[in-house]
Amino acid sequence: MKFFAQPLQIGPLRIRNRVILAPLAGVSDIPFRRICRELGAGLTYVEMLSAIAIRHRNKRTRDMMARHPDEDVLGVQVSGPTPELVEEAVAFVDQRSFDTIDLNMGCPVRKVVASGSGSALLKDPDRLTETVRRGRAATDRPFSVKFRLGFTRDSVNVEDTAERVVREGVDMFTVHGRARDENYAAPVDLERIRIGICRGRETADGPLVAVGNGDVVDFQSALRMREATECDAVMISRGALGNPWIFREILEERTAHPTLEEWGDVVSRHLSWQEEHYRDESLAAILSRKHLLWYIKGFPRNRELGAKLAGIESIGEAHTILREYAAQWPRDLRRFEGPLSGESRFGPSSKYDPKYEMDRTHDRGVGALE
Repeated sequence: MKFFAQPLQIGPLRIRNRVILAPLAGVSDIPFRRICRELGAGLTYVEMLSAIAIRHRNKRTRDMMARHPDEDVLGVQVSGPTPELVEEAVAFVDQRSFDTIDLNMGCPVRKVVASGSGSALLKDPDRLTETVRRGRAATDRPFSVKFRLGFTRDSVNVEDTAERVVREGVDMFTVHGRARDENYAAPVDLERIRIGICRGRETADGPLVAVGNGDVVDFQSALRMREATECDAVMISRGALGNPWIFREILEERTAHPTLEEWGDVVSRHLSWQEEHYRDESLAAILSRKHLLWYIKGFPRNRELGAKLAGIESIGEAHTILREYAAQWPRDLRRFEGPLSGESRFGPSSKYDPKYEMDRTHDRGVGALE
């Protein structure tokens, strides 16, 4: 059996393969998770939840914890500024229907870091250790952590972090191959990920799953992550934005971009699920805009198409625009392979990244902190 298609054991939880969808703030709602699951994701998570918001029983946070009947395996990720708050949050989500719980120690967003959560923990190893210890003690479910190489490139401490979290009994850890102060223009440091994974395995006295994360955008980059870091699985983040087919590609060990017809079927289904889930056509349309701008990358003349989709007011309007666009081209036209498919800032060669704008420029995309 192909490596990534093999089942993976995370503590008592067995998942169907080794390709995991990261908990993406502002993105990982039910419709998106269902699409990624349908196309092969072995494990998905709800968006990162603030321990402060959980304590206050914030309505948006409660809504984010919803689970669809189709989701047979689902994880949750929490983040908090103190060990006490994280312990309380883990105990709370442990009573819900989640299959595994993750602690975020890598989020780079300003408001998260300013609260003392996310990657801020990497600056305080003792608080980090106590936070993991209390989180681990609050649940019998599989418990994991996700962290970066360090808070800054000059203070990389991935080996120490890996050793600390493993000593506290986590079942899995994920290493993102950048420091908090590095943006996506900096390539992930595969060697540092490998070093962190090796230290974790040296420390472990039982089964441990180590996951590599960062710049996995197709099968070749997944294979490179596996070979360079010796990870047990890969976690997909930005690579899944507008491209849920990435899971199928990695599992089948080939890069095969969808045809226009295949692409249209998936996008249409995603839009319909948005409308079904949010039950408000206007809200569903607004929340679909960013997905549509990601989806159109790789098709001809997407500048004009993007301008239309960026202002949709209803899901029906989006369906109409996409049908009219698809009628102009052969159904077997493949993404990234047609004429002018790389044009505009939405093209594959562009450095424009709406998710980066959400997280870093506008400081959005993260659930309420209080």
